[in-house]
Amino acid sequence: MKSDPRNAILLERFQERLASSPKRVYSPMDLAILITQLHAEYPFPRSTSERKFQRLVIESGTLKEIVLTATYPFEAKRYHWDSFSPHELALSIKPGSYLSHGTAAYLHNLTDREPLTIYVNKEQSSKNSKGNLTQAGINRAFSNKQRHSGYVVTHNQVNITLLSGKHSDRLGVIKMTGRQGEQLELTDLERTLIDIAVRPAYAGGSQVVAEVYRRALPKTSVTHLTQMLADLRYVYPYHQAIGFYLQNAGHPLPHLQGLLEVGINFDFYLEHGAKSTWFDPNWRIYCPHDLPRTASYLQKYDLPEAGE
Repeated sequence: MKSDPRNAILLERFQERLASSPKRVYSPMDLAILITQLHAEYPFPRSTSERKFQRLVIESGTLKEIVLTATYPFEAKRYHWDSFSPHELALSIKPGSYLSHGTAAYLHNLTDREPLTIYVNKEQSSKNSKGNLTQAGINRAFSNKQRHSGYVVTHNQVNITLLSGKHSDRLGVIKMTGRQGEQLELTDLERTLIDIAVRPAYAGGSQVVAEVYRRALPKTSVTHLTQMLADLRYVYPYHQAIGFYLQNAGHPLPHLQGLLEVGINFDFYLEHGAKSTWFDPNWRIYCPHDLPRTASYLQKYDLPEAGE
């Protein structure tokens, strides 16, 4: 098949298409679609089917397979053209997914520390939330460490953790051009702030979350965040954690009235499984003992220094 000069010309045309696209990572389905489009514009030799041409693309080294390992049965293949970013690879694992949590915070330049794990969220189907909150139920749920997703795909020591997040109809998902020119989909700033408050372990813990909120201060729309949180309809009172983070970051209390009006009806927790905590009476929230508090915040609310 390689010796047929017509196939060589078709391969050149295919390579031109790859070179003109910002996309660098391809699934077998992506590859099949490209070949079908090529076939529609250029006649293939009678002896060359689309399947055979796909094999030629791989055998010629035009596209190279990406070596992947996984903690679960994952047999799908991925191919790359030229250099590619791990973020683009992560998005290719599950069609319709988007980057979230600590990964989104990094891409929004809200932390200087590039996460060791890339978090990519593929939403669950819509479900009805059930159950009534009780203080005993909250205490029980947050007494142990947060569960972590066991679905991890690894490439060259980069871990990609697949999350099955709450259905939101992709609320707050935006497009961004990555540092290598790749097209990425990720949560916007306010949705990212919500997500890392709900699952701080996916951002490096509450200390990192607090710092992200501080760095996001001049860019955060509290109104947008509050409405988005209402749309997400969480059962647990995450508005108390988010309100604490926002106030601790420097947002004036009058700007947080929308969150206060939701109601402060329970004691809540910034993190799961914190063994030593201090209590913030304004948001009725238990904070990890080593979470730093700003001097102005401590002075204004006459709170003790950590350790007192």
